[in-house]
Amino acid sequence: MKNFLDSFMSVLREDDAETPAPSMAGRAHATENAHETVEIPSRGHSTALAPALRRIFSERDPTQCGSMHLLGLESLQVRLGSRWATVAERVHQLTEKLLEQKLGPSDAWFRHGPETYVVVFSHLGPDQARLICAKLLEELQKLLLGDADTDSIIVHTAVQEVGSEMLFAPAKLKDMLDAAVAQQRHGLAGGKAGQVEPAAAAGAHPSLSSWAGPLEVKFRPAWDSRQQVLSIFIARCCRARRGRMPAWGYECQDDPADPNQIMQTDMAIMRHALDVALELYDNRFRFFLSLPVNFETLAALTRRRELVALLQTIPAHMRAFMTYHLTGVPTGVPAGRLAEMVSTLRPFGRTIMVVVDIHGNDLPAVAASGAKIASLMLPPGSSAERLRPDLLRFAAAAAKLRLHISVEPVEDVAMEKLCEEASVSFLAGGLIGGWVDVPENVLRLSRDELVKPH
Repeated sequence: MKNFLDSFMSVLREDDAETPAPSMAGRAHATENAHETVEIPSRGHSTALAPALRRIFSERDPTQCGSMHLLGLESLQVRLGSRWATVAERVHQLTEKLLEQKLGPSDAWFRHGPETYVVVFSHLGPDQARLICAKLLEELQKLLLGDADTDSIIVHTAVQEVGSEMLFAPAKLKDMLDAAVAQQRHGLAGGKAGQVEPAAAAGAHPSLSSWAGPLEVKFRPAWDSRQQVLSIFIARCCRARRGRMPAWGYECQDDPADPNQIMQTDMAIMRHALDVALELYDNRFRFFLSLPVNFETLAALTRRRELVALLQTIPAHMRAFMTYHLTGVPTGVPAGRLAEMVSTLRPFGRTIMVVVDIHGNDLPAVAASGAKIASLMLPPGSSAERLRPDLLRFAAAAAKLRLHISVEPVEDVAMEKLCEEASVSFLAGGLIGGWVDVPENVLRLSRDELVKPH
């Protein structure tokens, strides 16, 4: 392993000459023959790659192995067919979000070429790390396609150095799962050295709460374009992460998909935001507060009752200043199911908005549920030029159903102008105002003042 790491470090120190990404045919051939070499690039998609990897290998415990893997999105590209060209950017955004969630604080990844990611684990050995990568691709297929083909999910693992290149061996998720079942069936309890710890087999890392900063609640203003005021403050939680971007929302949890952790996050935000709002109200501050409530929090009766018990503690005079944005709503949710959740929240606030997918077809269900606002959460890096046809189509459909639209984040004047063209009612983002510790009083702000350079 030392030779492997030394050779990898030498690759990082090479000149700036770029190595082209392995071709589709080359990777397919490597699947058939594990002894075919695959070149690793000397530079990746991220310019911060080399320092990150040097840090990983300099800090690693020499008694632990570490491993490197290639994740290819070819199986997704094949199954998506002609749709790949239009959704590729969204697929990469989702992949990178999952990588941020699944990897530990001392691991690293970078994008190489149009469909490949290189993932480096500082501590986990090949078997455990390979399984994490494969399960990530499985989750990606389920999210995008509704099911997963374990036979098509292949992870390539660096197993040997050949000169200045690396030898990568492929492994299918189906084979990994079959081997795990066979191992369990034959009961290898006698040889602990050959066993994989359950936590490691599941791809466990130190929990986020054990190494990241404490949970904090921040507030961001939203601009009401009809009334020309900054009147709503959106509450969201975050955790600082050393050497990485902060985690926001449900990514602050140890398991972002765990329904009970989701409920606890919703309630933690609600408790803190209510305490702040009540103190400000007593000091004659007036503003509207928008709190997140996840679909999973309301989906089960026991969790719903726990949330309602907290909502019932909101003083009657504050409820007129409360709004709720229902997040995590699955595409295609029945209107009756959504109406049930909206009805649960309605007695405790002024209005309810539902976060939807711009490419989905859920606006009729939102309108039928009694919600008044359809909210769009744009992916990072969205540009007004690319978003324009989708947003105008979405706005026309919302107008027919008499729904208002909320858009977040709005980071530049071009996006604000597009929102004006689409008659968006509420805008939030960097252009409107940043995250603050405490909401502010309602502020009248015209469009000219909003877009004026500071």
